[in-house]
Amino acid sequence: MKVSRSLAALGEKGLLQVLTARWKINPKRILTGVGDDCAVLHDKGNHYLLFKTDAVVEGVHFRPREKPELIGRKALCRALSDLAAMGAAPLAAVITLGVAKHESVRRLKGIYSGIARAAKNFGVNLVGGETTRAKELFLNVALLGECRGYRPILRSGAGLGDLIAVTGTLGGSQSNLRHLLFTPRLEEGQWLARHRFATALMDISDGLGADLPRLAEASGLSFQLEAKSIPRSPNANLFAAINDGEDYELLFTAPPGRAESLKKKWPFATPLHFIGVMGRRGAKSGFPVGTYGFDHFKQH
Repeated sequence: MKVSRSLAALGEKGLLQVLTARWKINPKRILTGVGDDCAVLHDKGNHYLLFKTDAVVEGVHFRPREKPELIGRKALCRALSDLAAMGAAPLAAVITLGVAKHESVRRLKGIYSGIARAAKNFGVNLVGGETTRAKELFLNVALLGECRGYRPILRSGAGLGDLIAVTGTLGGSQSNLRHLLFTPRLEEGQWLARHRFATALMDISDGLGADLPRLAEASGLSFQLEAKSIPRSPNANLFAAINDGEDYELLFTAPPGRAESLKKKWPFATPLHFIGVMGRRGAKSGFPVGTYGFDHFKQH
């Protein structure tokens, strides 16, 4: 791959390809590495360990005026959403804090209080971390999870004709503070994995417009959507529902023959919506409005 000096030209995907092109894994121990929501390590028998790292940066993922407790909550819950995206349960986390030396200790205590409260709510053991000086405040969470007695669901398992489904509603995450208050769909993800209803699974963090193409590419398929079926949050139009990002809902595929059973057995208050179908590789995929989702580097 020819390397461009411009991150805007490469985008996140292109940058990762450049940086990790020579990385090798041991297939006897690693089920999947770069390219899914978490790395999956095969422990023994039907037990899998999942490893994830995720960062939030001031001015990118949260504003300085946000309530400190909600900043901490978001930092941990973003990583938890990636475990949910593979059907895993959380085990333990370590937290890295980057902070300027003039930062308020009171604010930092509030942030860590938010982390601790979220950890208690979702069953995460906080077991250590690191601190370093930085120009902007950031938090990085390294999170360990597991699938015990069942295999995690990857992005690459969708089949031709599978239905595309999402949980909850999409769009407007910034205007209604849902990007700080969302609930990672851990129970829903584990249920889908344990009962093998989902053939491919991920979460929607960069927007449906960015994440659905990733699932389709990983599965070697195309997709078609029904615009009227895409669930929108209050005051979010169709463009926002596809592009806004930070919804942290689940996006998955399921065989059409199991759709009725899935709807009937779905045990959660979280709404479930079927929004499209997976098509053949090479068929034209598309969205009903101009879309791109979120990319940290690309210029739109």
